[in-house]
Amino acid sequence: MTQHRLLAGLLALGLTGAAGAESYLAANGKLEMRVEALPSTSLSPEASRDYRVEPAPDRGLLTVRITRNGRPGKAEMVPAQVYAGAMTRNNMLLSIPVREVREGNSVYYLGEFRVTPPDELRFLVNANVLGSPLKAEFSRAFPNN
Repeated sequence: MTQHRLLAGLLALGLTGAAGAESYLAANGKLEMRVEALPSTSLSPEASRDYRVEPAPDRGLLTVRITRNGRPGKAEMVPAQVYAGAMTRNNMLLSIPVREVREGNSVYYLGEFRVTPPDELRFLVNANVLGSPLKAEFSRAFPNN
């Protein structure tokens, strides 16, 4: 996959703040973690294929990217240990396996999960970058389509 296709994939995944996508931010010093949860059906066919995600009404995708801010306007994506889970409205706990995706100097994390719309999931995402912890907690509604 070329850097151009990677950027197109990130746009399709919502990692760059695409319209309609809600992203959640956690920060610790120069580190920032941006997390999004979206229905897998919102992925383009190309992104679904490239990232091996099966679009289905009962599946969601968690995206995580971690950057280190250097000089103004210069941020680099950095690797981390990432753990994720969610809780349904009925207090069922979901463990979300997260896999690392690398392309050139870019690294980000994807996690697939089951959801039965309509539901609202409360997510908890923890990351560790060389002893620096990052934590994001947020809720995301998954309405019937």
